Amino acid sequence: MPAAFTGAGSNLTSRATFNSGTLDFGASRVMYLENVVITVGYTLTDLFVLGSIKPQDKVRHTQKVSMTAQMKSYAPEVEMMALGSSTLGTPNSVVTLDGQPTVLNPVVTLFDRNAKQIQYQFSSVTFKSTKASLKMEDYTQFDVELEALDIVEVYTA
Repeated sequence: MPAAFTGAGSNLTSRATFNSGTLDFGASRVMYLENVVITVGYTLTDLFVLGSIKPQDKVRHTQKVSMTAQMKSYAPEVEMMALGSSTLGTPNSVVTLDGQPTVLNPVVTLFDRNAKQIQYQFSSVTFKSTKASLKMEDYTQFDVELEALDIVEVYTA
């Protein structure tokens, strides 16, 4: 049975810009993404038969799902999720936890130039890194890298 598009965040009536998209955590749209790279990779291993030194088959052995993306503004909500803790107040304080923050099932929605929608639904996500690059007379570039246990891709025909 094919998966359905997840209605995370607020509905978009049109794409944000060509080849860009959004990242939603639950009902919260956190950021508009650019330069999105989604990778599903596998470790391969050889299978042998008794009495032979030659491999008889290659099989996939371990799956790795990752996503890297950039945006042109600072995302304090993402930093709070990635680092694991925050204290609200003036000013807000974001600190790292001695442990692993749990971020389940974010959704990345992308649009091509013909307004076709592609959605990647991640399962059991962990933040691998966040990076802020600040330049004079330019927007802050905020990079995020996630790893997940699994992924489902849904797209319009």
